[in-house]
Amino acid sequence: MKSHRPLHSLALVAVLGALLSLDGSPHAFLPSPAAFDAQLNPNATTFVVAGDSITAAGSDAVWAGKVGEASWINFVDPTGAGGTRVGWRGGWALGGAQSGDMARALRYRSANALVVLAGTNDLANRIPHETTGRNIERIALVASSDVVIISSVPPRDSASDATTEYNGFLRALAARHGWLFVDAAAGLRTAEGRFRPGLSDDGVHPNVAGAAVLGHAIGNALAGIPLLNGGPIQPATP
Repeated sequence: MKSHRPLHSLALVAVLGALLSLDGSPHAFLPSPAAFDAQLNPNATTFVVAGDSITAAGSDAVWAGKVGEASWINFVDPTGAGGTRVGWRGGWALGGAQSGDMARALRYRSANALVVLAGTNDLANRIPHETTGRNIERIALVASSDVVIISSVPPRDSASDATTEYNGFLRALAARHGWLFVDAAAGLRTAEGRFRPGLSDDGVHPNVAGAAVLGHAIGNALAGIPLLNGGPIQPATP
């Protein structure tokens, strides 16, 4: 007489087999950041994002609250209390994205703040700063946010001077529009404009330790936005 395995056992075997088939070991599924959608505190300062691989860190579902291990979003809660002061509400980011891609792909989402970390790929593709600026202006119009935060971009070890110049451009752009410029990448770079030792594995992208530096700086800026009845009481100033 032939024996039969229970259906639930077969299903479990199938799932494990799928996990093992790709590289011989189960994948480590990273949890979504605890801050997503401000679930723990309805009065948290909420934010949406527009970015590239520095934000997505390998994820193609940032809009759904999924980022990779080396995303700064994992480290935005400055209190370490799991999103009690800062809550992420999605947005758009993807590896290789230029500012024009962000402007086209970002969809409307309401939040207290919009965080834009854009330009590394514009620099690599020699996009004029003026074009990047117009794209960021378009991004700011898509998201319904009282505060726009423009973050400096991390170093590029092979183009430190160009990156320093670009961050200066971002600072001026933010001042012109009354946005808040945050030099979140300051803790990543040396005096020569390159990555500090241990904060990047390739001279372009922050690793997990580097992402923590970015995330803490951006998180502190978000948490510092004055709140009244759960929302900003005035626009941020540079």
